[in-house]
Amino acid sequence: MGLMLAGRLEARPLRTLALVVCLLIVIEGSTKAWGEQRIALVIGNGAYQGISPLKNPENDANLISQVLRSVGFDTVTLTNADLRAMRKAIGSFGRKLRAAGSDAVGLFYYAGHGVQFRGVNFLVPLDAEVQAAADLNIEALSAGTVLSQMESAGNSLNFIVFDACRNNPFRNLATFRSSMRGLARMEAASGSLIAFSAAPGQLAADGTGANSPFTEALARTIPKPGLTIEQVLKRVRVEVEETT
Repeated sequence: MGLMLAGRLEARPLRTLALVVCLLIVIEGSTKAWGEQRIALVIGNGAYQGISPLKNPENDANLISQVLRSVGFDTVTLTNADLRAMRKAIGSFGRKLRAAGSDAVGLFYYAGHGVQFRGVNFLVPLDAEVQAAADLNIEALSAGTVLSQMESAGNSLNFIVFDACRNNPFRNLATFRSSMRGLARMEAASGSLIAFSAAPGQLAADGTGANSPFTEALARTIPKPGLTIEQVLKRVRVEVEETT
């Protein structure tokens, strides 16, 4: 298991780079230390019925939400959501980011089933009825939808975190048997960083405790002051590898 990152931060103005170096979500637990507005959407899906349930995503979402609020994020949390609720929440999230202006910082976190097919990653809602891979475009939510909403805001900095590289719940279907495990690498616009809980084609553990190893490590590391984004993610990776 390993941490996968994607995104481009180098093409942004110096002010944005300074924010990255300081890692606004881990340094100084107060919004007053920064002028930007911080907005987060957190989704955790685990109580699936038609496919294999996951015991930790709801706990993971609640834990991350608590940590993000403690460091100044205006956070909306959604657990065990159907497709309509997910689309509605992501649309509202995008509107909030656009209204907040160019200095806003966005963060999207998802825990739950996530699958890839032909290089496209999909987040699986509770009501997904997938009989063939072609159903994914109708029954699940493309991860690209989230990126589009965030990038449309034109804000300074965005973080996207997927703790969704678990087992493919549809692999018993013939059209999925040849699909890769885990999630596919994604490219983000400049000023965005995507973090996955596992490397391309690899699976992440749901965890034997109350939370997944990845989310537990992330929640423990975020509040520590003075760390750069690189240091945070390195610490998370080491802790997850040691745990798993």
